[in-house]
Amino acid sequence: MLLAAGLGTRLRPLTELRPKPIVPVANRPLAAFAMEHLARSGVRTVVANTHPQPEMVESVLKAARPEGIELRFSREETLLGTGGGLRKAHALFDDSRSAVIVINGDTLFAPDLAAAVEAHAAAGAVATMILRSTPDPRRHGAIGIDARARVTTLLGEPRDREVTEELMFTGVHVLSAKAFESMPRSGCVIRSAYRSWVDRGANVQAVVDDSPWADLGTIEQYHRLNLELASGSFSWPGVSRSGDCILPDGFEPTPRIRRSVIGEGARIDPDAELDRCVVWPGTVVECSDRDAVLTPVHRLPVGGAR
Repeated sequence: MLLAAGLGTRLRPLTELRPKPIVPVANRPLAAFAMEHLARSGVRTVVANTHPQPEMVESVLKAARPEGIELRFSREETLLGTGGGLRKAHALFDDSRSAVIVINGDTLFAPDLAAAVEAHAAAGAVATMILRSTPDPRRHGAIGIDARARVTTLLGEPRDREVTEELMFTGVHVLSAKAFESMPRSGCVIRSAYRSWVDRGANVQAVVDDSPWADLGTIEQYHRLNLELASGSFSWPGVSRSGDCILPDGFEPTPRIRRSVIGEGARIDPDAELDRCVVWPGTVVECSDRDAVLTPVHRLPVGGAR
């Protein structure tokens, strides 16, 4: 299950042009990264929920679909939240009795999904959360686990439970078939189903995976991740770099463009110099710029640039 129905409010005004799942990152739709990892992990059927501009999102994701993946869509007329979205989409799964991998479409994260599914089955868990270490887990909504890697607290509650470590939730989890009995018609899966499971001591397991993880919640994070992919400091299979840039096919490298991502069909004035810029497809750039996200209708400075 690919969660791709969010509004992306913190990424505005970019998401006023394209819904968040298809915002371009390294010249591919954002949600394509999650689909690619699912395909590499052996998944063959992906159900994605959609809400804003569903026709556009579905068309772009179909075009970006990895080979061997069957892609199905669950449209939400009104936004149902992660719990409600899972409940509505359940009828589209191949086998309603099988475990389901759930992954956010707005993060770049490549955990060992096979290991998570194996641990989930071995424990007979209702759900298994993939967690990762972070210096400040409470800032990210701390998940407490005990010495047996069982989830015992969410956001510090219940207070009387054993906690040997607090970690952050990556947005990737494995749900058993019986987990869907607890899904709300609308609302957040953590605040509803997980809250109920943990409070009553149900078997919710944790798998810790500290693979690189990136969230694109803000313009600054979006800009930084694009440049990290261009430099290779954040590595992802299939991202083609030209020096310290990511360029579209047929775009000749030039010393005037450094540490940047240039989208398909962008036109850059021959005298313009760009450094640390993310240029969207179809954008016309007439002047030199630095530390900015440039779209056909926006110039968004980042990192203190003006």
